[in-house]
Amino acid sequence: MTRETPAEHEQAHHHRELLDSGWRTPWTPAPPERGTRGADRIRQVAASGFAELAIPREFGGAGAGLVEVASAQRALAARDPSVAIAVNMHSFTVGLMADYWRRHRDTSWMLLEGIAGSHALVASAFAEPGGSPNFMSSRSSAIETDKGYRVSGTKYPCSLASTATLVCLTARVDATDETILALCPAASPGLTVEGDWPSLGMAASDTAKLVLRDVELDDRLVFHRGPADVIDDTVVSGMVWFAVLLSATYHGVLSSLLDLAYQQVAKSGQYGVRVALLGRATRELLTLGGACRQLGRDFEEGLVAGRAALATAVGLRATLSEVRDRVVSAVTPVVGSRLYTRDHPAAGLLVDSLAAHHHPPSLLVCDQVVGDHCAGREISFDPVP
Repeated sequence: MTRETPAEHEQAHHHRELLDSGWRTPWTPAPPERGTRGADRIRQVAASGFAELAIPREFGGAGAGLVEVASAQRALAARDPSVAIAVNMHSFTVGLMADYWRRHRDTSWMLLEGIAGSHALVASAFAEPGGSPNFMSSRSSAIETDKGYRVSGTKYPCSLASTATLVCLTARVDATDETILALCPAASPGLTVEGDWPSLGMAASDTAKLVLRDVELDDRLVFHRGPADVIDDTVVSGMVWFAVLLSATYHGVLSSLLDLAYQQVAKSGQYGVRVALLGRATRELLTLGGACRQLGRDFEEGLVAGRAALATAVGLRATLSEVRDRVVSAVTPVVGSRLYTRDHPAAGLLVDSLAAHHHPPSLLVCDQVVGDHCAGREISFDPVP
C-alpha cells in the first residue's frame, strides 16, 4: 500500500480548505462499512440522527436549517454518493414539511413529531413514468372517501423504495382541479414495490417502481391540498429546498472526484498544465457552492421569495448540470484512463455524477422559466412547443 508523504498530503488537501469553507452541519457521517448493502447503509444513516435533521427541536428534531441540511447532504455524498442521493429525497420532503409547518402552524407538526420519534425515512413519490418535464403534474388519482382518499397510480423512479417507512406522494383529486400532497405508510395494503431502476450509476440508492392500487389514505396524513398546476408558496419552497439540497449533494460527489485528481498529481509530481486544469475545476465548485449556500440563506431569511426564489432555484439547478460537465472536462486529462476503468473509484464517481442531468425540472425548461420571470411572463414548467 502506497502512503502519502507529509508534503504530498499537504499538497493534495489544500483544495479542501477552499471547497469545505462555509459548509457547517451538526451531523457527521460515519465511513460506510465494507460489504454492506445499499439498503443497510441507508438505514444506518437514518438511525444516526440524519432522518430528523430538518425537524424543529420542539418536535424532537435537530432544528437544522436548509444550509445545514445541505451541508450534511454534501458530507454524506463525498463518502457514499448512492446513499446520499437516496436520502436527499427524504431531506427534501421533511424540509418542505417543516417549512410548511412554519408558514401554516397547522397539525402537520404531528407528522414531523412521528418522523423524529421513529427515525423514519420518507420517500418522495413525485416522479411518474413518461418523464414529464412538468413535475407539478400528476397522473395518479385520488378519489375522496368518508375518511380521506383512495389513491391509485404509478411512481417511478422512486428512491428509498424498500427502506422508507412513509411515502410522500402527489395525486390529482378526481372531478376537481386540485392536487393533494400527503404521507402514505409504506406498509399500506395496495402499495407495492416492483422491479428496480436499471441505472448506470447510483446503484445503491434503493430506487424502484411504486405501484398504488386503491390505497386507502387517512385524511390526517394529507398536509396540503390546492389547485393543480398552480405555483403557490409550497411549490416555491419545494423547488428551493430541492435545488439547494441537490446541488450540495453533487457538490460532494464532484469534490471527491477532484480529491482523486489532486492526489494523483501530488503522488506523480507531474504538475505543469495539470495544476491549471485542477484550478479550473476547483473554481467551478467554489462558485457552485457559494451560489448554493447563498440561495439557502437568502430564502430562509426572507431576502428572496415567491417567483424570484423559484427562478433562482431553477437557475441553480441548471447551473449544477453545467458545472458538473465543466468539472469532468477539466479533470479528465488529469485522471486519464482511470475514468474508464471498471471498479475504479474515479469511474464510479464519474457515472454517479452523470445523474445530475436527470432530475426535475427538465433542463429543457429551466432557462425558459428564468427568462419568463425576468420578462414578466407567466411561469410554466411545460416546454414551449
